[in-house]
Amino acid sequence: MHRARHVSVYLAVNGELSLNAFIACASRRAKRFYAPVLNGNELRFGLLQADTPLKRNRFGIPEPFGGPYIDPRSLDIVLTPLVAFDRRGVRLGMGGGFYDRSFRFLGTRSKWRKPKLVGIGFEFQYIEKIGPRDWDIGLSNAVTETRSRSF
Repeated sequence: MHRARHVSVYLAVNGELSLNAFIACASRRAKRFYAPVLNGNELRFGLLQADTPLKRNRFGIPEPFGGPYIDPRSLDIVLTPLVAFDRRGVRLGMGGGFYDRSFRFLGTRSKWRKPKLVGIGFEFQYIEKIGPRDWDIGLSNAVTETRSRSF
């Protein structure tokens, strides 16, 4: 995280673990933050600054309005909300597949490169095994309120 310059965060809704304190602290360290913006069936990532106007998308999730946007391949780290995750880094989200489609290019690489997908959630969301689907893009790490895991 120390060398990461372009970090995607999410804007928490519906009981997701809030990243507000992390954003406030890390923004003092020359990080640029981006948040997901619905773009059809995929995500694009809009610059997120203190004065960035936000609007709610069709799911009621706030997102940056009006750009500029960054190519997902240029992100260093992507913090993703979790519904559940397992010991192998398989992630369950809200079921729309937006992160999987937006980062499917990672599935064709033989080893992890940027961006690193890091799931953020609560320890109770950890389960032993999730049956992965062919299109699932795994996490490199998961962080909860009590521990961090690498996959």
